[in-house]
Amino acid sequence: GATHLHIDIFDGVFLDSPLAFTFGPKMVEAIREACDAADDAVLDLHMCVDRPGRYVAAMAAATGSKGRFIFQWEAMGNLAEAVQLASDVTAAGMRCGVSINPETDSEAIHGLLETGLADMVDVLAVRPGFGGQTFQESALVKLRQLRHWRDGHASRSSVQLLVDGGVNAETAARASDAGADILVAGTFLFRHPQGLQRGVDDLLSASAHK
Repeated sequence: GATHLHIDIFDGVFLDSPLAFTFGPKMVEAIREACDAADDAVLDLHMCVDRPGRYVAAMAAATGSKGRFIFQWEAMGNLAEAVQLASDVTAAGMRCGVSINPETDSEAIHGLLETGLADMVDVLAVRPGFGGQTFQESALVKLRQLRHWRDGHASRSSVQLLVDGGVNAETAARASDAGADILVAGTFLFRHPQGLQRGVDDLLSASAHK
């Protein structure tokens, strides 16, 4: 079944909308406690927030050993800020990832990836904030570019590529073929006519045929 739980955390500031407001460390802690029986479960915290560094300590405490802190590249002022945040995240005991919006080129994050501090790239195939959007084809281009970069950097071969937004059985197969290691789906799973488990099975089947 599913191996990662992707938790979108919005503060209503980074994405300026009162509708883009979700939850904080206490809810994350409760989710982690509910997942404690699954030893290999990973809680991917997608931090669509202003000044994400403020949340590192609280989220590390909330997730324990299960957490990965995924920050938005666009929330950083420059590469040095991103490297410092990634350093703080790993020092706090979490794994670190970086997410890029549809309009951000994949090359923008090469410098961060070269440090070895981030072990995941979240390629957004939709604008962050709202479910049910259409998958943007530009995500496939970025996945191929990042896979090519990874293939050319043996010391960074463990970097995982994640695609997020608009994922269904059809786009999952194409994203997997383009290089996605992890598929994030919301609407497709929770509105699947045969239920959540069938939705998970459909995505696993689609990705297996890459």
